[in-house]
Amino acid sequence: MAISSIIRAFHCPRQYFFYKDIPSKPAIEYSICKLVSCAEESATEEELWKTLHLIHPEISEDKRNFLRDCLMAMEHAPVRPWTETDIVVRSERAGIHGLLDKYHAQTGEYTLTRCTTAPKNGCWAEDAIRTAALLLCIEEAGAVKTPGMYIEYVRSGIIRYYEPTPKDRRRVLHLIQQVKEIEDGEFPHKPLNPPCSRCRFSDRCAQNAPRRLSFLFKK
Repeated sequence: MAISSIIRAFHCPRQYFFYKDIPSKPAIEYSICKLVSCAEESATEEELWKTLHLIHPEISEDKRNFLRDCLMAMEHAPVRPWTETDIVVRSERAGIHGLLDKYHAQTGEYTLTRCTTAPKNGCWAEDAIRTAALLLCIEEAGAVKTPGMYIEYVRSGIIRYYEPTPKDRRRVLHLIQQVKEIEDGEFPHKPLNPPCSRCRFSDRCAQNAPRRLSFLFKK
């Protein structure tokens, strides 16, 4: 189970139910933030733009403004060092896997790169879940243990350190179970504060679908 599935279910389990069979496209904004995060200090906007064309040949010219904004935001930020990047980590016990953005062997520090702006304080709730899930995988792999990891909010030029709480870990385990039930055909309950106003599936959700997909095949 991908950690990204857990995050989708965290936002709304019904949204995950409707999205799970729709092929997803790589996020160009994430690629831009990742490239800025890992770039050499001397790298220019033009050099990075050419690299982006190699990663996303279909990239549109309007994304260049996003690249420029990220470079300006990170101009004076203490970019997190790394010796490895894009590391697949997994937990057999929890049944999850994900992609760790950065690992620095000399210090044993881990970094998560995000393409959202930073909150006023701390990290977003979904990033707390991501951090907790990634650390579950890292700990099981027997890698260098750490109570938390750094989060790079590239668009804001802000880097923060976050240590997941027991509550974060409980939520990860609850979401794993929830996703398993949905994959088994369970139609989830609507959460207390669902993001309905910006959901593309609001009409389908409002139809009060049955609890189990098997209902659709009854004669």
